[in-house]
Amino acid sequence: MTVAAVSMVKDEADIIEYALRRMARQVDFLIVADNGSVDGTREILHELAGALPLTVIDEPRVGYYQSERMTALAERAAAAGATWVLAFDADEVWLPRSRGRIANILEALPPNVLMAEAPLFDHVATARDPDNPDPMKRMGWRRAAPAPLRKVACRPIAGLTIHQGNHGVTFDGVRHPPAVTTALEVRHYPYRGIAQFLSKVRNGAAAYAATDLPEHVGGHWRAYGRILAERGEEGLAEQFHEWFWSADPESDSSLVYDPCRA
Repeated sequence: MTVAAVSMVKDEADIIEYALRRMARQVDFLIVADNGSVDGTREILHELAGALPLTVIDEPRVGYYQSERMTALAERAAAAGATWVLAFDADEVWLPRSRGRIANILEALPPNVLMAEAPLFDHVATARDPDNPDPMKRMGWRRAAPAPLRKVACRPIAGLTIHQGNHGVTFDGVRHPPAVTTALEVRHYPYRGIAQFLSKVRNGAAAYAATDLPEHVGGHWRAYGRILAERGEEGLAEQFHEWFWSADPESDSSLVYDPCRA
């Protein structure tokens, strides 16, 4: 059995190498589609392809049809021999909840299990963060409660659809896919500084504006885009400091200090 990880990324130069090197230790191979990066991400991917079991492809279309494209990447992984696929983002670290490598844990699951759901814990930037270029080492504070939506690994069988956001999957003709919920967890580092937040908002808002998806899909990116248009960078900086940064994390009961162990 073989386990692959697939991702679509754009402008993640500050984190992509740290994420991929960690993921490469957990799975057998990776496929990453670069979605028109201009910050050096594509060049980093090219270099990593010579050091990791990584295939890099280009996806230049702006419109953020993530479900369609991630499903296609899972199909590509299956054609290359994958029997399990992790749909991950460049700002995530996937961890096993027991000893061992994720690939071995997934391979040991009963054949009727079609997916493994993983709780997602958001890490936040704080005034106490050390000076470390690796965001996963620098950002040790996370929200105590998991995010409302989980991430998922799945078997890439016929009829698979990976949902927008990589938060779920469906299989044609399977109403309630058998799943495990205790095997994996995901650490998430979405907003790492004001400049990176601004870049992510610009890309996200433009990507959803270039689709015909319903307004509620990607609603937070659309909302941040409106703030940027109406209030400029200062308005977005206020959002960052209000929601994604803490001046005194030790006094914030919603946060716990729990650095990524990978």
